[in-house]
Order: sequence, then C-alpha cells, then structure tokens
Amino acid sequence: MSTANKPVIAVLGAGSWGTALAVLIAHNGYHTLLWGHDPARMAQLGHARENTRYLPGVRFPDNLLIREDLLATAQEATNILLVVPSHAFRATLEAIGTHLAPAAVVAWATKGLEPATGRLLRQVATDVLGA
Repeated sequence: MSTANKPVIAVLGAGSWGTALAVLIAHNGYHTLLWGHDPARMAQLGHARENTRYLPGVRFPDNLLIREDLLATAQEATNILLVVPSHAFRATLEAIGTHLAPAAVVAWATKGLEPATGRLLRQVATDVLGA
C-alpha cells in the first residue's frame, strides 16, 4: 500500500503493544517510525526486521522504519503515538515537547495513571504540552 500523501506516524515505545500498533499502522499504508529507549535493542530490531522478544515471527513491513534518536523521530513525524510505560510518560513528553512540529498531533495508548502523582495521563500531557 502506498504511503504517498499520508502523514508520518511515530510510535514511541517498542514493547509488545507499541510494536503491534506500529506494525498495524504500517500495514494500513502509513509511513511509520518505531522508537524505543534502548539504541542497541532498536538496532537489533532494525537488523532482524521483527521484534523477536515480544512478537516473534511478525515481520516488519517495508514502510516501518526503526529509529534510535527520539528527538529526530519526533521532528520527522506529523503524528506521535506514545506507547511508553506510564512511569516514563512525562519524561518522554518533556523530551519531545519543544521538538514537535507546530501542527503535530499527539495521542497515546499508554494505560494507567502517573505513578508518582496519581494524575491522569491527559492531565500530565496538559501539564507538559499545554492546552
């Protein structure tokens, strides 16, 4: 499926859930970037073209690209999907917040509350990114 004229979607978080969502998004024809916090692990995913730890046997589509640099990934994407653990949610948003394109859309598939404060992730996102 062609990725022409479709937004670039970055999935931040390369665990089982993030990888599954990235594969699904790519299979739906979007240019998809997958970032994870461990550069060595991301290099391994790029080389193997699958997440052998969490989704063995599920090959990455050609339009799913592995990224090791968080800020470059955030700058390249027009849509950001955070799929990081709730304890890393605020720090990830703080890291990318000033690097997002003005029209970037940020969404998340992270579940739970911020462990340190008990705040909803929506509240954390508003704290960090504003309205």
